[in-house]
Amino acid sequence: MSRLYILKFKIVFFIPPPTENESQATNSAPKDGKHLIENGIITQDLIIKSNVFEDPTIRMGFVRKVFGILLVQLLFTLVVIAIFAYHQPTKDFMQDNFLLVLVAMIVNIMVLTTIVCVENVRRKHPVNLICLALYTFTMSLLLGTASSLMDSNVVISAVAITTVLVIALCIYAVQTKYDYTAAGGVILTFVIILLVLSVCGFWMPDFVDSLPITCLCTFIGCFFLICDMQSIVGGNRSEQLDPEEYVFAALTLYVDVVRIFIYILRILQKFN
Repeated sequence: MSRLYILKFKIVFFIPPPTENESQATNSAPKDGKHLIENGIITQDLIIKSNVFEDPTIRMGFVRKVFGILLVQLLFTLVVIAIFAYHQPTKDFMQDNFLLVLVAMIVNIMVLTTIVCVENVRRKHPVNLICLALYTFTMSLLLGTASSLMDSNVVISAVAITTVLVIALCIYAVQTKYDYTAAGGVILTFVIILLVLSVCGFWMPDFVDSLPITCLCTFIGCFFLICDMQSIVGGNRSEQLDPEEYVFAALTLYVDVVRIFIYILRILQKFN
């Protein structure tokens, strides 16, 4: 899975230079916020966004909403994985109906693309929550199918390690003073690495599935989780998500956790 991004574009309108009389009036006028907005120096949209980010009540409400949604996603996924790992009839059913897995994979990709690319979908209630629930369901189905093909002890160990690791990374992301969201060059490099490895997996599966490469991907997944956590919690960070993007924020963290779980599962599978 590649890292998710939203690129926002803004049209800038250029105001013609003032005349000499207007220039004198501007220089003599007080430089308050209203004056700056009227003269096009600061946009109202920028001020509103700044106030939203600086308001601790709105930010904490956003964080609670994101983590509440994420908790429901992870608990549902955990239940599905447990059913697939320990219920033999479910294992047999999914292994005999590969077409269902293929359909779940296609729907999963389509819903993910829709949430990321269509702003009206991820911001409009309740469509955004329905799409997120559909993505969570299909992803849980895929993870459960993959877990049914492995030893149940390995799956449970991967869940436990992922839980401890994710909690530790979240605490570190909130407490550290280093701004990981400002490392745009590093983030882009890691995204390119994952994309290249994804393509190479079709021609060199043994190399991509090797232990060193899997450990590298796990490290990159942990780095992404820290960056996304800081962009959600906010504070003095270079990149912060808009409070209206709670569905996208929950989706991002969910994908990060799933990515780490898959890599840890692959590492433990090699030692089994």
